[in-house]
Amino acid sequence: MLSMLLACSLSAVAASDQSQQDGEQSFEELWTLLGMSQMVSILHDEGLSMALASDLDLLGHEGGPRWEGAVQAIYNEKVLQGELHTLFEQQLAQAHLSVLCEFYKTEDMQKIIQNEIAARRAFLDMEFEQTARDRWLQGDIPEVLDETIRQYVDTNDLIELNVMGSLNSNYVFLNTLNQSLPDIVDQMSERDILSHVWSQETDIRTDTTEWIFAYLHTAYAPVDPYDLDRYVAFSATPAGQALNQALFTAFDAVYLRLSGDLGRVVGTLSREEEL
Repeated sequence: MLSMLLACSLSAVAASDQSQQDGEQSFEELWTLLGMSQMVSILHDEGLSMALASDLDLLGHEGGPRWEGAVQAIYNEKVLQGELHTLFEQQLAQAHLSVLCEFYKTEDMQKIIQNEIAARRAFLDMEFEQTARDRWLQGDIPEVLDETIRQYVDTNDLIELNVMGSLNSNYVFLNTLNQSLPDIVDQMSERDILSHVWSQETDIRTDTTEWIFAYLHTAYAPVDPYDLDRYVAFSATPAGQALNQALFTAFDAVYLRLSGDLGRVVGTLSREEEL
């Protein structure tokens, strides 16, 4: 009897190990299918560029080599890739991996993914982005495509999730900066920080809405309407919703870390200047 129980126990362990290995392989496949490494690289380039250019606004003067070095360390691409990979894998239930991989590995879906990546890279050019925004604001877009995109945005709560993510990041930045200021007299109260953050909500919502629709129209304009309908419909399935939530949760965590680190650097440099 003991030998039988031991055999069953060892078999269960082996099965569990195999299941974990299969899950890890499926996640790596999904990571590749979604073009995550490429997307994270683009977000790194965008974030680094914006942060480096913000020295005058945040410090009141050019940041110089110390600012550049600190910002580059915060936006270390290798660290970002690792963070997103780990957080995304933690947030996405293994039960959805097979369905997600089967859907996204088809040629039609891979074309959509590549269009999303190409559009995201194109938006690194501010003139290109503004032209896309103007086109959407002026209604110079196919009506049917706009309706499909609106359905996609609503199904995945893209406006609200992005707005809340931006507000949370702004709060973390100000709160961390506040704690790093050289003099308590200069510090804001918790109420002041919240008030300042919420005062930006309308502008953030407007900017987010324009950006999302301009970006999605750029990405999906070349896509076959039938394929895009399938793409949107899949996003409403349990697996699609799980993917959406996992991505937002993972990216939000990284953006909060970046905002906190940036606020800490601004506070530290300000404190050193006071000394």
